[in-house]
Amino acid sequence: MLIYRFRITAHDHDEFLRDIEILPNQSFLDFHYMLVETAELKNGNGATFFMTDKKKKVNHEITLRSTKRQVRRYDDDLGEIVIDTVVMPLMKDAKIKNYIEDPHQTMNYEFHGREIIAMHIELFKIAQSENLVSYPRVARKTGELRKIIELPAALQPSVSDEVLPLPKIQKSKPVPVPKLAETSKLDAIEEDFDEIKAIHEELAEILEEEAPEKFEVESQIASGDDEEESGFGTDEQMEHIEDFGDMDQIDERYSSYRESSDD
Repeated sequence: MLIYRFRITAHDHDEFLRDIEILPNQSFLDFHYMLVETAELKNGNGATFFMTDKKKKVNHEITLRSTKRQVRRYDDDLGEIVIDTVVMPLMKDAKIKNYIEDPHQTMNYEFHGREIIAMHIELFKIAQSENLVSYPRVARKTGELRKIIELPAALQPSVSDEVLPLPKIQKSKPVPVPKLAETSKLDAIEEDFDEIKAIHEELAEILEEEAPEKFEVESQIASGDDEEESGFGTDEQMEHIEDFGDMDQIDERYSSYRESSDD
């Protein structure tokens, strides 16, 4: 009995390599389970095999769960492109031998879990099966997929550890600037001169009533008493020093005052 030997490599995982042997009449579901086991794939919610040709074009799609696709095709009778709804074949119903069209048949495998794991699969050998060996089996195993680090339950972030969004700042509405036409209305206001005069008179009376008494006493002394004691009359005022040409004139003008003071 013949067997297929497929070589599997993983995208973005350079050290990962597996050789899997499987019987032609086994299903893609058997192949899927072997890939999940040897690669230690967990928490999967879907998987798909994509059969490709030599130009890497996908010819068939085989899914783990029932899936529908919108497929465009050219209808010869209508002479135009139409869109058909096609149900993808399931892994449990699809036998591997029915999709092998080339001695070096290639396919891609995608596993959908916490992250998408993409693998490239190629048929590189057809050989006789060994007696007393169950298939599928792993014939060669090198490297591992990088594991996703999962935090223990005690370190899982709680609701209280979540960063709460900052409250929105309520922006104040801008104060409208008065238009030039509105401010020009102030120019049309007429001044009441009688009212302004009355305000000035009232302020003058208030200032006179609140003036300190000591200023009245000092003003009396400056105006009357000092004049009598010093001998200066109101009619005779002392000229400013700038009115005299030189010091001789000053001495002659005030010599009489010095003589009277000595007596």
